[in-house]
Amino acid sequence: MSSPSPINTIIFDWGGVLIDDPAPLLLSVFTRTLGVPPDDFTAALKRHAEPFQKGLCLESEFWQRICSDLHVPPPTMPSFWGAAFREIYLPKKPIWSLARSLHQAGYKTALLSNTELPGVEFFRAAQPHCFDALIFSCCEHCRKPERRIYQLALDKLASRPDQTLFIDDNEHYVQGARDAGLHALRFTSPHALRKDLAALGVA
Repeated sequence: MSSPSPINTIIFDWGGVLIDDPAPLLLSVFTRTLGVPPDDFTAALKRHAEPFQKGLCLESEFWQRICSDLHVPPPTMPSFWGAAFREIYLPKKPIWSLARSLHQAGYKTALLSNTELPGVEFFRAAQPHCFDALIFSCCEHCRKPERRIYQLALDKLASRPDQTLFIDDNEHYVQGARDAGLHALRFTSPHALRKDLAALGVA
């Protein structure tokens, strides 16, 4: 019986793993600025988030749809989402350090995120990184947990699923990676992640 293939590729989620989960923080900024109840905003977001997150509509169109539902004027600034994202952005330094260490040790590394274009623009302008590939939903027109986005990550890295580990704080997205044939871990803390990596033979 052949032994399992060693893991040589590590793919990290962004929000919730490499940075604090931006969703609740963005919700606070948006509802405070627009003057709407959080539950109402969340309901409108569920109706209109997917095209924006897949890069299928402009930010201005997104806010027109949201604010039409909420019966409030749309924001006038060039990128309300981008301004809010910059305000709440908080990296998890131990995980960035871990990603750099793995890359320096010879592992292929990538970032895979369901992210809107203003977040991508902020990342590219402000966040130095050591990843071999960046996969953002708004650039690929698909998102987790769709199988296609995991396959796109593998293609960009020239990696096999049985040699690739995906790390995310969302169990739904972790299961999506497993369904695509990847190894996958749910992130809970830096300490737990290091223990899980060691158990998988990732030095």
